[in-house]
Amino acid sequence: MTVSFAILDMDGTLLSKRSIDIICERFGLVRRLREIDLRYADAPRYLLTEKIGELFAGMNVSELEDAFDSIPLSNDVEEFIAFLKELGFIIAVATDSYKFLADRLKNRLRLDLAYGNILEVKRKIITGRVSCKLGCLNIPGCRRYSVCKLRVLKSLKDELGGLSVAVGDGDSDYCMFKGADISIAYRPKTCRLIANASTTVQEFGEAIKFLKEQLQRG
Repeated sequence: MTVSFAILDMDGTLLSKRSIDIICERFGLVRRLREIDLRYADAPRYLLTEKIGELFAGMNVSELEDAFDSIPLSNDVEEFIAFLKELGFIIAVATDSYKFLADRLKNRLRLDLAYGNILEVKRKIITGRVSCKLGCLNIPGCRRYSVCKLRVLKSLKDELGGLSVAVGDGDSDYCMFKGADISIAYRPKTCRLIANASTTVQEFGEAIKFLKEQLQRG
């Protein structure tokens, strides 16, 4: 028996804003974040992830959790998830942010799986070190994110065997769009994501309508 599954990006997709931006705004780290973004603009993305993690060294993990929990969901996200659940989909959130934050969103939305980077925490204090397991599959155009969403997709495909749906908005979603049966670009931020998407939507209601049409065609 095969089971269909969906992999949903977190920042800018399930969440209406990028979590790292909100957290840095809360703690006065915006300038330092921008400096890192500029300095590592052309570097492999896992290096950017490592450097951003250093910003939070010495902070209590609960401070990041509180800031994260304040981020609103994107419009109609809960309806979209309810639609997928009604169809029997396994639903995963995958992010190049941190897994402990993705786990909070997974629990909030009652999703099945969460994937993200491991930000090291000792006695509730963040060390600033990020565990980046480089599972990148290095497809053409890959920017070497430490969380390879294509690898996540292939792993779930091998395990579940069903239809794969990918939803995302940015460059970190490019690789999983290349491997998904159906890919939905939600308010996309890059041209190449649009070019590799099955469809582009501005609202999750449009995503529901598109998926219904695709599934009816078989």
